[in-house]
Amino acid sequence: MNPEFIRFSVKVLITSVALVIAGGIVFYFFLPEKYLPVLPWLVLFFMAVSITSHSYLLKQANKDSGKFIRASMVMSLLRLVLYSAFAIIYLALNNENAAVFVVCLAVVYIAFTFLEISNLSYMTRR
Repeated sequence: MNPEFIRFSVKVLITSVALVIAGGIVFYFFLPEKYLPVLPWLVLFFMAVSITSHSYLLKQANKDSGKFIRASMVMSLLRLVLYSAFAIIYLALNNENAAVFVVCLAVVYIAFTFLEISNLSYMTRR
């Protein structure tokens, strides 16, 4: 298995565990009435999409830089569509804590986007 893929997967796992623990602390101590049972599933969904898209991008990076750039843009668009669909479906089914869900979604999105961008920039530099 590719060592870069393993390294990224470990970073994603650590980020996911940190987000779930931080969410648990916030909702247990500060906002127990606003707890979202979907939060662990949200993080798991982001984790699965990140690992899958990164695996695909690693394969493209070994081929051609032009293909890698196109694949990176397409994967960014696809991730955004998947994340938006997740949010729309959740909000359509359960909208009583919509503001809390949107904040949690934004925090998870920013964390995973930062992780993916930092790793992609490292890949393109080498």
